[in-house]
Amino acid sequence: MNKGILLLFLLSLPLKIIAFSPNLVRTRTLTSSVQLPQKRLLMSVNDDDTSWVSLIDHDGVFEASKMPVKKLVIEKGMGEIPKVGSTVEIQYVGTLGSSPMNWGVEDVVECWLKNQQGLYDKLSQPFRDNSIDGDFLMNEDVFNEAFVAETLGLENKILCKKTVMAAKRLRKHVEEYSEGTEFDSSVSKGKTFQFVLGKGKVIKAMDLLVSSMRIGEKAKVTCRADYGYGSEGYRKANGEVVVPPFATLCFDVTLLSAT
Repeated sequence: MNKGILLLFLLSLPLKIIAFSPNLVRTRTLTSSVQLPQKRLLMSVNDDDTSWVSLIDHDGVFEASKMPVKKLVIEKGMGEIPKVGSTVEIQYVGTLGSSPMNWGVEDVVECWLKNQQGLYDKLSQPFRDNSIDGDFLMNEDVFNEAFVAETLGLENKILCKKTVMAAKRLRKHVEEYSEGTEFDSSVSKGKTFQFVLGKGKVIKAMDLLVSSMRIGEKAKVTCRADYGYGSEGYRKANGEVVVPPFATLCFDVTLLSAT
């Protein structure tokens, strides 16, 4: 065979194999699929047991301190993720979370100010413009009627007084109820708790948490008051305050079963 013709034939051979060999196509596909678990592993490393994960889409917030509802996996579960409408069984311990002094500006605006009748529309932007976070709100030396009127621009004297009084009430709650106080526990009661998932039978944070868990998983959730007991808190039938208004909550939860 002419050497030139033979060389052309040899050069064309790999191209034909790549183009038409079904075995090589499978091999390339297999190589790609082998890399996928490595990518998933990297993702799981980023979201490992030391990482808080937001349970809501909150405008791309990735800092744990700014997540209104966040989850921390303590022990991974091997079971299925329960479906909405299923009856789930959990064990839990609920404690009071960090002080409103740790709130960011958006926490103050969306969790506290939004619940002050007649003030949100007037003050939400001034609060943001002046970076009124929890620490500032709780400081009675600076957050006073003069500041609300002159700096925040609230001209109505009655509303000024109302704003400052609401901040004082919040400070009082912080002084009376300390972080870490246990307010409810199925463990202490010696029995598990069951509810229908995703039907509003529990606070929003609990629905969000359990719907993200696998059976056998142990996790912690921390939530802002608007995903917990809100501006009213929670009281017993006799009026005793169990959870104060605007309280951040923490729950340690184990998902036992789902049917």
